[in-house]
Amino acid sequence: MQLSRIVVAGLAVSLVFAFPGDPTEDPQFQRGRDLFDKPFTPAEGLGAPEMNADSCRACHQDPVMGGAGPLELNVSRFGRDNNGAGPFENLPGGQGLSKLYPPMVHGREEYPDPTQPGGADVFEQRQTPSAIGHGLIDQIPDAVIIANEDPNDLDGDGIFGVARRIDVAGEIEIGRFGWKAQIPRLADFVNDAMFGELGLTTPDNGRGFAVTSDNDLVPDPEVSQQQVDDIAFFLANLPAPQRGGSTDPRVTQGLKLFAQIGCAKCHIPSLPSPSGPVPLFSNLLLHNVMPAGFRGMAEPGADVGYYQTPPLWGIKDTAPYMHDGRAEDLRGAILAHFGEAEQVRANYVALSEADKDALIVFLEDL
Repeated sequence: MQLSRIVVAGLAVSLVFAFPGDPTEDPQFQRGRDLFDKPFTPAEGLGAPEMNADSCRACHQDPVMGGAGPLELNVSRFGRDNNGAGPFENLPGGQGLSKLYPPMVHGREEYPDPTQPGGADVFEQRQTPSAIGHGLIDQIPDAVIIANEDPNDLDGDGIFGVARRIDVAGEIEIGRFGWKAQIPRLADFVNDAMFGELGLTTPDNGRGFAVTSDNDLVPDPEVSQQQVDDIAFFLANLPAPQRGGSTDPRVTQGLKLFAQIGCAKCHIPSLPSPSGPVPLFSNLLLHNVMPAGFRGMAEPGADVGYYQTPPLWGIKDTAPYMHDGRAEDLRGAILAHFGEAEQVRANYVALSEADKDALIVFLEDL
């Protein structure tokens, strides 16, 4: 591995290269970048028949290609929880309903009737997470993530934290990507998004994240294994955000406050990997930070209200915040923490205005 510092779109960033030399000069990186930016067409298999966008870049664009997405790019998920009484049930065909349909398909607002069996009565929006730095996160060993679990709150701080365990071809792996930590590896992230977001089929690699066929007339797979590998290589070698390097003394003060009020219990500053510390400010665990009575989606191993701790590196450039974009700015994001983070939120509220300002200055330097 080789650690270097480069500038992308005016942003100074650090990067652990996957091979000796500069990966941005590697033909595979360039191919992957072109595919990530490529607007696919129905003639190439786009849509099945629905999709959320025509390219990866269409959603992952802030502050640079591969980043997060604005509020208007949110997607929605639907389910049934019997008006909050439970249990949560998936709709026929799953939770996701795409934003975009061709003219011959009924509009996306025509959800299943909640008064009928199998109808939707609960939904939630999902904010586009940044994929910048995913290559470094992919290198963090499962054991490192598991080591920070506290499912029984043995330290009595009210914060639990559990790793998402996923059965992949009969083997248990730890999820690290997606709001519900539902994706364990970076290549799985690409396969899942190809169909879930674009409606494009990909080859079966035996891991269960590829959809190999759909009902259009384009021969399957619509995206080749080489193309999947190229996109994964591009994402793996995207520069991870680097600290801003502000000399404002409030940055140091804010870092101390970040630890003192309890933010660092979940947003751990760095996790070890074979190539060195990954300064992501996350434990990659699931936590319930939603208010009492929250209704949303559930998955095996990730119940209603449980979301992965989002990495904070580069956070100043990825507003809005929280899983559904409910917080427009960093102050709002802190105040939107409930559940396991209730005490941390109260600690923040109790700070002086000067200390609150220092904490925000620190976060804006990440």
